[in-house]
Amino acid sequence: MEPKTILFAKHLSSAAKVCIDRDNAKAELQHHLSRMRKSVINLSLSYSDIDKLRHKIDDVIKLEREYAKFFKVQDDETAELRSYIEDLKDELRNERVEKQRIAEENNEKIKSLSESLENLKHQMRSLLMEKSKKSQRMLALEKKIREKVDVHSYYRKH
Repeated sequence: MEPKTILFAKHLSSAAKVCIDRDNAKAELQHHLSRMRKSVINLSLSYSDIDKLRHKIDDVIKLEREYAKFFKVQDDETAELRSYIEDLKDELRNERVEKQRIAEENNEKIKSLSESLENLKHQMRSLLMEKSKKSQRMLALEKKIREKVDVHSYYRKH
């Protein structure tokens, strides 16, 4: 077989597949719409039904675009716009990566600061316990000194 014939067969097969997928998506959309109409009548419409409808519409639009590609020759302006869109997508992707990296750095800093704060709290508790123990020892020592030393006789001698 000639290469052009093989290429034509591939394109024909691709177009047929897209056409079938497009028709199936349209049928699913119509079926979902009819179920939603019944849900509206029964007052049982939910947000998930609307989300499914939005998803099905997006699928139909995507398949319609794919189908339209087979019948439209791409011009320079379209190619330029596609390139610009891809550049914008790359830029957005890079911005998201940068934002995620900054968020992770901030989370690490927060974690580190939280650990430092916990360590400081622990040290403060320990120091307060030591201070309390020292204060109790000082009071006990003062009590012992008062018991052993007779203050009246000490002042009488001096």
